Amino acid sequence: MRKKLTEKDIKDLRYQCRMGYVIPTMIFIIGTFISVAIYELNFNSKSNGLNTEMILLIALGFIVLSFFIGYKMNWKYLSDIRNNEKEIEIKTIQKKESKRDYEAGSGTLGQEMKGFDSFNIVVGNYRYRVDKDLFMNCNEEDEVLFNYAPISRYLINIELKKKARL
Repeated sequence: MRKKLTEKDIKDLRYQCRMGYVIPTMIFIIGTFISVAIYELNFNSKSNGLNTEMILLIALGFIVLSFFIGYKMNWKYLSDIRNNEKEIEIKTIQKKESKRDYEAGSGTLGQEMKGFDSFNIVVGNYRYRVDKDLFMNCNEEDEVLFNYAPISRYLINIELKKKARL
């Protein structure tokens, strides 16, 4: 079954694109520094090393590489946003689990470790972390709706079938 994406769903999908912007930007910055360093080394040296056109081609190569990597990292998420649809799959909860976890490195000598509660449901032999509201409102053998982006298969959210409107 398919439904339209909500504003929150679109925001979540755009948030997934952040690494597709950060990594190419870092590659572009590093490539720019490398190109400038090569240019300065050739400009200050007396030998006839690389000419200016070759250095510009290296810089252009880094620009093309950064755009290509950004495109490859984000095209699925951007296609999902453009399509404005999500797939809904109905699944059954096998088991509920809650446990107390502790932050790594939060305890020092003489201090308690900072703890937090973790709420999980097991569906199809996979454990999914859910929020406290969903965990408290569902029981084992209840049906839940998994909302996926169709192209990237990103799990947008999980909601209880009783409360959801289809």
